[in-house]
Amino acid sequence: MLLGLSGCGYHFFNLDRLSKVPAARQMSFGKTVRIAVKTFHNNTLFPLVETTVTQSIKDTLLRTSGVILVNDPKHADIIIWGKVVAVAQMPLALSSVNGIQEYQMEIILDAHATGYNGTELWHGGSIIGTAIQYMSLNLSLLQTTQQYAINTAAMNASVRLVNFMAHSISSTAFNPLSLQNQVGASPMTPGTVLPNGSAVPGPAPGGAP
Repeated sequence: MLLGLSGCGYHFFNLDRLSKVPAARQMSFGKTVRIAVKTFHNNTLFPLVETTVTQSIKDTLLRTSGVILVNDPKHADIIIWGKVVAVAQMPLALSSVNGIQEYQMEIILDAHATGYNGTELWHGGSIIGTAIQYMSLNLSLLQTTQQYAINTAAMNASVRLVNFMAHSISSTAFNPLSLQNQVGASPMTPGTVLPNGSAVPGPAPGGAP
């Protein structure tokens, strides 16, 4: 029932209340949940940081037990999306001879997780990942260390995002296979178009209407 990080870098989803989208029901994935990640928006002046963040989230999910990463949100139980709010550099070490020697690179994310039926399952308004960036007078080396710091900060933020999201979703009553039983939900008829573009399936052949 508990979700968290293990020493090997793996996460565990409590999927008792999670299941597959109707289209995947016949695939018999058991308690596996499908997750899609939309490319994050970049609200900073750092080019392509949104690509780095999005890929880091995907890489983290690939190391997450109980998750199948899918490319098409229409085939996902959960869609992760959001924006890179800020990338900041804060001085950490100062030399009287060479000036600033180290910066702390900080990436701040605003992320959402929505169910395939459009329900917001989780929102992380300020997810922060940090890393150390070492300064150098060599421009090529400086660019390399900066990119390494961005990559590391993005991965740290992604691990926090997945961990926080997993804990939050495990405590909700999200059940894609029981749309009509969700609190406050209206019964949906077969063929009803859902927010992710898929449709509510009809009864299986020979099944009850």
